[in-house]
Amino acid sequence: MYIITATFDPDAAFARTSEMLALGDSPERLAERLGITRDVEMVKKGVAVAPFKRLIADMAKLKQFVDLNKKIEDVKSDKSMLRFLGSGMKEKQLAKLEADAEKMGSLIEAPRWFYQQPRVQLLSVIRDYALDGSQQGDPAWTEVERQSLVFPIASMFETANRAFAEELVTELEKPLKDVNPRFLLEKFEGNRSVSFDFDKGVAMYYSPAPSH
Repeated sequence: MYIITATFDPDAAFARTSEMLALGDSPERLAERLGITRDVEMVKKGVAVAPFKRLIADMAKLKQFVDLNKKIEDVKSDKSMLRFLGSGMKEKQLAKLEADAEKMGSLIEAPRWFYQQPRVQLLSVIRDYALDGSQQGDPAWTEVERQSLVFPIASMFETANRAFAEELVTELEKPLKDVNPRFLLEKFEGNRSVSFDFDKGVAMYYSPAPSH
């Protein structure tokens, strides 16, 4: 896949992020600076402190699903002890595990709920704003392997990473002005911004900044 890469100024990225987070007491002004005045209601809701403990409970459910899928794959690939008990026992256990997985239903609701939260949406916009004001004018389309891109939050849902979920909840439940700018830039996700490599001074993103 192709993605845009460009050098960026880390100090400028931090400054723009901190500046927007500090405007939590003035949602209308924040919406204006971000260029999303038509979404001022989302900004107001995103500024307000809201609970995110549900994310921890969702991780527990996702962990059960991840573990169950691993057992299914182990049985299918003959990595479990059932391979010594004959094909009949293997098929019986596989049917049971797959039935258990089906009973768990769809787990898409966990990430769907998360990404619909106004605080999450607002922080994503702020992250993109930091990108737009810190890149240094040398963007280029670059071919990369999809697997090489890091999406911390998406990976959290895929692996049921409770430790990261707890860290994420801590940041999300803070007053906006107290959110850690470095956490937002390094471990969050934007609508367009993919990653900020502070060691190399290179940012990756999906598309150029929209014109307002």
